[in-house]
Amino acid sequence: MKSLIKRCIPTWALQMGCLPSVCAGVAAPEYGVFTFQGLQSGRIYNVDIYYSDVADALINFDGGAGASATSPDSFTAPENLLLIDIAIVTGGTDTTKFQLLRNNQPTGDFIRHTTHLTSVALRSPIRLGFARG
Repeated sequence: MKSLIKRCIPTWALQMGCLPSVCAGVAAPEYGVFTFQGLQSGRIYNVDIYYSDVADALINFDGGAGASATSPDSFTAPENLLLIDIAIVTGGTDTTKFQLLRNNQPTGDFIRHTTHLTSVALRSPIRLGFARG
């Protein structure tokens, strides 16, 4: 997936195309995980993420060796998926929310950073769909 994000505002812009790329703005590098469920198989896909402290940087997804600054900035869905959880390691202080986009168009959905920290036992459920490929 090619990034279509033209600029980054103080909130994250989460682009929903194939699967997410994210424009980040945090004080120090952070880690987290996006959890997807396959609609056909029911399989759970946990995809590690890394977001750097570099201004306007995209979130990186685990390409097979763990998420890092040199990992891919996209993840291709192996089947139709639902994003069911986002867990972010506690500590990101500059970002307050994700703004969700699908095919580079705002969906009107926002994901609050504080409700999706790894330290929150009962995170808000998410059910956002992604097409295969």
